[in-house]
Amino acid sequence: MGRIDLQVPFAEKEGAKRLGARWDARERTWYIPEGLDRGSFKQWLPEPPAPNVRAPSWLLACSTRMCWRCRVLSRVFAIVLPAGYEALMVDDDPANDHWQRSEERALLSYVDGMPPSVAAQLQRLAPRYRVDYSQTTHSFYRMNHCEHCEAKLGDFETIEERGTFDQPGVELLELHEPFAGWCGSRTL
Repeated sequence: MGRIDLQVPFAEKEGAKRLGARWDARERTWYIPEGLDRGSFKQWLPEPPAPNVRAPSWLLACSTRMCWRCRVLSRVFAIVLPAGYEALMVDDDPANDHWQRSEERALLSYVDGMPPSVAAQLQRLAPRYRVDYSQTTHSFYRMNHCEHCEAKLGDFETIEERGTFDQPGVELLELHEPFAGWCGSRTL
């Protein structure tokens, strides 16, 4: 079955280690080595939320920003959905939940849960844009990491504070495959 990556907050790392979890310094994540029962690690197993956005294709935006730690420019990435994407509109009564089509593009932030094919594309194209734990939001989501010092470059500093990626100097790579995922906010 292979290894299973975990979402272990720093304060709980010793507990995961006692159960047999191993630390992957390159990927900067704890994981369950092959052969160990995943049941012991249930509290740290990622449970992807149900998708609240979907589109027939998506774009990967690339820009640069100054790292707060090492003060060097680092490449940063974000997912952009094209016009025509759909967002799940949630009502107080779940029977009234429905998908609504948008005529505008959307820049996603606080992204979690996505198809394995999309996650694999991101790992290949933007390996420093990966799931990590945010002390600010007390949650796991896909965030940028400095390519020089590995500092976490959370979405607030990368996206919200800078505005959108729809500006000069931003590269957009269109990926012709379906996207479905959960995101905490959409802008553009």
